[in-house]
Amino acid sequence: MIRTDHYNVLIADDEYMLRQSLKRRIGEADQSFRTVAECGEGRSALEALADGNIHVVFTDIRMPEMDGLELAKCIHEKYPDILTVILTGYADFEYAREAIRQGVFDYLLKPVSEEKLAAILEKLSLKLQERYELPDEEGISGRSAGEIVKRTERYIREHFREEIDLGKLAEEYGFSSAYLSRIFTRDRGESPVRFLTSIRIKEAKRLLADTDEPIARVGELSGYPDQFYFSRTFRKEVGKNPTQYRKESGEEK
Repeated sequence: MIRTDHYNVLIADDEYMLRQSLKRRIGEADQSFRTVAECGEGRSALEALADGNIHVVFTDIRMPEMDGLELAKCIHEKYPDILTVILTGYADFEYAREAIRQGVFDYLLKPVSEEKLAAILEKLSLKLQERYELPDEEGISGRSAGEIVKRTERYIREHFREEIDLGKLAEEYGFSSAYLSRIFTRDRGESPVRFLTSIRIKEAKRLLADTDEPIARVGELSGYPDQFYFSRTFRKEVGKNPTQYRKESGEEK
C-alpha cells in the first residue's frame, strides 16, 4: 500500500469563480483532499496530469476544445488509477450516466450542496483507501476511536434533520473527515453518510405512513429540504417514490 499525506485534486472548469468555489469547499469539507491544480479546459488538464501526482479529477461536463466526457475517457485510458468526478447540470444528466458506464467514478449535479459534496468525498476516500494509506490520526484528539464513533452516531441521530457537515465535525475532534469515516465504517460496518441516509429514510417512511404531511414537508422534516433530491433518494433507497409508498402503506392498514 502506498503511503501519502493527502489526496491531490485537479479541478477542470472553464469558469474561474466556480473553480475557486469548489476548491475552497473541498478544503473545508475534508482536509485530506488538497486541490493542487486548476485548468480551464480539458487539454490543459490532461497535460497537467502528466506532470503531477493527481489522485482525483473534478471536471465540468461542458468545456471548450476538450469537454469533460472526452477528458474523462482519456484519463480512464491513460491514468486508470485516477478517479474522475463529472460536474453536470440536469440537462446533461444522461451524459453523466453514460460517463459512469465508461469508467467515471461518479457525478455531481449542479448546484452542488455541501451534503452532496461531502458524500462524494467520502466515497472517494473509501475507494482511495484501498490503494493509499494516510497517516494514522488516532489519539491526537485525546479520545479513543470507539468514543469518537459513539459521539458521531449520537450527533447524527440528534441532528439528522439539519445539514450535517462531517468535515467540521471531524475538525472539532482534531483530525480529517477521511479518518472519521474510516473508524466509523470499521466500527459500524457502514459509512457516516450511509448511516445518516438510513436514519433520514426511516423517518421519512414513518411520516409518510403515519401523517398527512405534504411530500415536500416530509422531506424537510427528514433532512431533505430539496423535494427533488428527497424523492430521488427515497426511490433509490426504498424502490418506490414517496407517493407510491404512502399509498401502499395506507392500503395495508
